[in-house]
Amino acid sequence: MRKIILAALMLILPGLIAFLFFNLWPIIYSIYLSFTNAQLGNFPVQSPNAPPLKFVGLENFKWILSDEKFRNAFKWTWIFVATSVSLKVIIGILLSLLYNSKYVKGKVIYRSLLIIPWALPLLFSITVWRFMFDPVFGPINIVLKDIGISSLPNWINDPKWAFLALNIIEVWLAYPFMLTVITAALQSVPDTLIEAAIIDGANYWQRFRYVILPSVGKPIAFATILTSAASFQYFMVPYLYNAGLFEDKFILLYGFRKAFGAVPHYGRATAVMVIATLILAIYMYINVKITKLQEGAKE
Repeated sequence: MRKIILAALMLILPGLIAFLFFNLWPIIYSIYLSFTNAQLGNFPVQSPNAPPLKFVGLENFKWILSDEKFRNAFKWTWIFVATSVSLKVIIGILLSLLYNSKYVKGKVIYRSLLIIPWALPLLFSITVWRFMFDPVFGPINIVLKDIGISSLPNWINDPKWAFLALNIIEVWLAYPFMLTVITAALQSVPDTLIEAAIIDGANYWQRFRYVILPSVGKPIAFATILTSAASFQYFMVPYLYNAGLFEDKFILLYGFRKAFGAVPHYGRATAVMVIATLILAIYMYINVKITKLQEGAKE
């Protein structure tokens, strides 16, 4: 028995060591840097004119939390989570109901077209959308001009219109995931429940509200929690769309600018990441508790 356990350990250990080195070590090292004054000049190589790398305790966290730009980024990140997740859930439910309707023909082709955003590289998708929203040459403003709108929005450089554009892009990128999860949940609802509701005289809205929605509540909650976490970690899309405009609108982009901006300060940048990770962990824990997803896992 001991030989079997030893053989198993010998097979597991290489993978376990590699996992710990490539996953756990960067996290631990980043946490360490967040408590130091690591910046350009003393990290990773010490420069003669730079202050030496040293432990500064909670100074980086105090500086970040007192920075108005961070507070602004924190606020707008949660606003984006609220708006984008609401849109993604609504669009996902509507498309799923449409896809599951018995009146819709050619569902295989329909579903293939709907998951196109998953198949396209993110860089390509954002580049195309940036062209679509171009205030001068973009098709969206051209259509708006053709229907008689004279004051055309600047989707690229105006903060409010650009924020709306990011919501539209995020919905387009994420709805295939919501569609897949919600469609699978809807298809698991027993026909007998719906037929019983019809016999009782329930209209379509009543059947959806009191029969279908309670049956698919946990899968929708699961998808909502995951996609809200993704929205909280929003970085690549605003960075490629207009990084300068959104550097104080999203937490991760704010942290990135602290590390690779005009005056790099790696200690403060990693402090931002530690704060963002803690906030996200607390957010996920609270949502899992509220939605009781862990109870479904036990069942």
